[in-house]
Amino acid sequence: MMKKYALNAIAATILMAQTFTVQSASEQRQAALQNQPNTQNSPNFYDRRSEGWYWYEDPEIKKKEALEKQRKLMEQQRKAEEAAKAPPVEHKKVDIYDPATKQFNQPIVVQASEPKAKALSAEWLKQVMPETLMRAIDRPFEDDGSPSAETKAYMYMQRLTLDKAQNFSKAATTLTQTDPFLDETARVPVDTATNKVFNIALEKDKADIVKHLTSFTGLWFFYDSSCSFCVSQYQYLKDFRIKNNFKIMMISMDGKRLPNMDANEIILPDRGQAKRLRLRITPSIVMVAPPNNFYVLSQGLMTQDSLLTKILLVADQTNLLTKEQKEKLDPYSKGVLTPDQIARMQKVENDLNNDPTKIVDIIKQAVGNE
Repeated sequence: MMKKYALNAIAATILMAQTFTVQSASEQRQAALQNQPNTQNSPNFYDRRSEGWYWYEDPEIKKKEALEKQRKLMEQQRKAEEAAKAPPVEHKKVDIYDPATKQFNQPIVVQASEPKAKALSAEWLKQVMPETLMRAIDRPFEDDGSPSAETKAYMYMQRLTLDKAQNFSKAATTLTQTDPFLDETARVPVDTATNKVFNIALEKDKADIVKHLTSFTGLWFFYDSSCSFCVSQYQYLKDFRIKNNFKIMMISMDGKRLPNMDANEIILPDRGQAKRLRLRITPSIVMVAPPNNFYVLSQGLMTQDSLLTKILLVADQTNLLTKEQKEKLDPYSKGVLTPDQIARMQKVENDLNNDPTKIVDIIKQAVGNE
């Protein structure tokens, strides 16, 4: 029993010693922190732990920021000094005569109000109808169950709007049917009988233009004997040549014939034309207008109709056709204001801003000058 009490006493003594040691170390650390010099330039590490590691801060950046702040402060002081030295602004006094009191410099009260649209006008309806609709939605019925005054008002406004729109539509229809410039059917007929005549005339004009082009232009057909698409393109070109009488020159990229070529077909070797025209694939078709005009129509397989459309498009965009021929080729643009005409009309911008109705005379004048 004595040994047990002795062991307990020794354990208690060791525990007290450890506790004293921990407390002493903690007290010493707190004392060291309190006794450490607390300067702004060199605070201890624990007080600055929220700043992160030391390399996150660049002293040069802080120096530049301080200099910039000082420069702005000096600039503000300079402006303040200049403003203080500047002579006071003398306000010119203007005498105002009040006809009501027949005296000068009496206070005149002017109350500005927003301009109101004319009642029942389109602008008035545009302003009033949304507000009336919201009120009608909030109170659709009267207390007796009948439609509310707001609901009636909105529905009558809607009826007025529809009537005004119908009157405008009638006037616009009358004008477009009586003014040739506005009548689209005068340019392109829309009914079945006249439209059929229009299309027949258009096809005849296209045929005449193609005949004109065949008199001084031709086609170069670049192919390769190993190209399967070239075989189909050659067959298309044979039919195209028969139908439109175009002169077509066959140019072989490898000096060989296509397997489906006619025996009497004349084959010419490529002598650098493909490279000068920057042709990259076969089959390729080039439109030639001697002496030195070359237009690449396609690089790849193209049908007869697509080829003819491309030929006419190139002819329209170049100097291969006359002005009259271009108009026949595109009858849908007849009567359409050109960019040049619109540019001429924009020169009288001030007149249009003062009176927009002058646009009628300005457009007629621009069309008449063409």
